[in-house]
This record gives sequence, C-alpha cells and structure tokens, in this order.
Amino acid sequence: MKIGKYLRVNNLFLTGILMSTNTLAVTLNILEWEGYISPFKEDFEVYAKSKGMEVELNIMDPYITDPELIFNKLRARAADVTTPTHNYYKMNKNRLLQVLQPIDFSRLSHYPKVLNSLRNSQYDEFKGKKYSVPLLGGSYGLAYNAAKRDEPKSWEELWQPENKGKFAITGDQFEANIYTTLLVLGYPPESFYDIDATEFDKPKVQAKLTSLVQNADSFWNGMADVERMKDLELATTYWFGVAAANKSGQNWKLATPKEGQTVWLDTLAIGRHVKGEKLDAAYLLIDFMISEPVQKRILEMYGSIIVNGATAKLLDPQLVKDARVGDETFFSEQYLWRPLSSRTRNTYKQMWNKAWINKASAMLPKEFTPKTLALNIKLIILFQLVSFTS
Repeated sequence: MKIGKYLRVNNLFLTGILMSTNTLAVTLNILEWEGYISPFKEDFEVYAKSKGMEVELNIMDPYITDPELIFNKLRARAADVTTPTHNYYKMNKNRLLQVLQPIDFSRLSHYPKVLNSLRNSQYDEFKGKKYSVPLLGGSYGLAYNAAKRDEPKSWEELWQPENKGKFAITGDQFEANIYTTLLVLGYPPESFYDIDATEFDKPKVQAKLTSLVQNADSFWNGMADVERMKDLELATTYWFGVAAANKSGQNWKLATPKEGQTVWLDTLAIGRHVKGEKLDAAYLLIDFMISEPVQKRILEMYGSIIVNGATAKLLDPQLVKDARVGDETFFSEQYLWRPLSSRTRNTYKQMWNKAWINKASAMLPKEFTPKTLALNIKLIILFQLVSFTS
C-alpha cells in the first residue's frame, strides 16, 4: 500500500511537470538590424498571448553587421527569424537561401496589403519560391538642413567647392558612396553591380570618389550622427538620420536629386531549421510586423518607407504624401540594390581604401612621402577609426 501510494504521488508530480512544460513560452531567437523588432518585443508577446501563444523574443547580440553574420548564425541554428537587406539573398551564389525556408504566404493575413511592386519583385526568388517578407525600406538619400539651405537638385552638390566640409556620408557601407559617384558620372544603375559587363572609366571614377571622401566633414556608421548634423548643411542617410534629427528639434528634409537614388529594402526571413510551434510563432511575428498599426509606428519612429499600403488609412494625408505611403513606384527594380559580383565588390573595396589613403595623406604633415606613408599604414587605419567614431 505504501509503495502504491508513493507511485501515485510521484505520477501526479510527473504529470504536473509535463503540464507546466507544455505552458512554457516558445523562444524565438531574433537576429535583427538594430531597432527593427526589439522595440516591439513586449507588444508582440502580449499580442501572441491574445492569440493563445506564449512566445518570448530573444533579441540576439550582436545585431546584424553583414551578410556573413546572418549566414553563420542561421547555419548554426542560433537564429530563427532575421531581417536581411534584400540584396543579401543572392550573394555568393544564393548561399543565404540555403539556410532559409520558403515563405508560406497563406499564413500571413496582412501580406495581400503589401505593395504589389514588392510582392512581384524577384530579389529573393529561387526555383519558383520566395524566401522573405518585406518590412521597411528607403533610399541612400541626400538630405539637407532646411534651416541652413535650399533643397539641392543634384548629387553633384557634394562635389562643389563651397560645400566642402559641410556634409557627412556613410563610412561603413562604402558601396553606397560608389553607387552615388557612378550616378553622378552618368552610369545607369543596372550597370553598377558587375564591372565585367560594363565599360568603366576606372581612373575617372576613382578620382571622383576620392574627391567625395576629401570633401566630406565626417563619416557615420549605422545612422548619421544627430549632434553633428546640427552644424552640417547636407548628409547622406538611409532616412533614419532625418527622422532622428527632426525629433531632436532640427529641420532636415530629403531631396530628390535629378540623377535618382539607389534603393534598399529590409526584410523578414525564417531559418530553414524552424519547425512546429516555433514556426507558428515566427509566422505570427511576421504578420504582426507588417500589420497596419506596427507599420504606422515604424514610419513614425524611423521616417522610412513602409510596405503595407493600407497603413495610409491610419495617417494624416500630408504624411501619406511626404512618406510616399502606398507609392508603387518607389521600389523600382531599376534602382533597387543588387548583389555584387565578387570581383566587383573587391574592386570597389580597393577603390574605397585608395580614397581613404588619399584623405589621410592630405591630413598628414608635408614631410610624409608616399613611401613613408606606406610604412605608417597603422596611422592611416587609426585615422579611419577615429573618423568613423567621432
């Protein structure tokens, strides 16, 4: 009798453990560009609970820095949901697609309201399937301080002598600066991504890029420096910098340069390994992020281009116009970034480094000769790091 009672008690105890295990939250590991999903973590967890799911979002550290990090984290099954930039998918012979799973769009109630131009885009298409859901986008744009100057009509303003030392450009994604240089020189956007398929006047491009770097006041990482923008007249930006500066009381606006501007799109994707309840949670999160209320908040927070056109009904008509909500022409295939061939990227990197060496040379004492400069490469690297973080 005592043994039977002991077994009955322990069976009840084990049953309790199993029941409590079933109510544990599903943990989704999120690898994001900083600030994309993390601001909505608590709201989503409450939303998931209202849908009968216990979901905990684990925001991974570090944030996304490059496509290599995304690939490695997904291959190791460390990340479940991630936010790649659209041109990452087909880099390196579709390598990223190998660690992702195709999207089942029937599980996303808000997807039909995403811009047709994006739903029909082929940046993530492979063997008839698509591997991502659009989240937000923008251009590598030209912004101006409306308190200090009129709207610039051309990217060429960055090369004008009177604007030297009055603007900032990105210091990490050097490709964007080369695209701008090529636009100003009259090369069509579709020619930027494979130097073997285009006749480039490389010395001319190098000279123009070097001049851009020498004219710049400063170089930003991630987002333009809001404090420094107070003293500047122009800045390149992925749109976030303008929103942040204006929230601090400044008056920045985005120009529409006559040459056009290259366009980026950040997306949502699911790791190939994600299954079961985790997969259910992943789809719930993605649908939440492209819903109208969340898209409205993304626009208000970052001033970027949102992807759910139906969000317009929640916004002031002037904001709809200014933020191009529902504008099917913004994400033109012509201007969307494309994957670079390996040789093209290596060539651009070399050109960027050469432009930086020339910048460093111009700021060193005259007694430094090119030979001496080569022997003091550490000084150049230090200069670059200081410029990036200042």
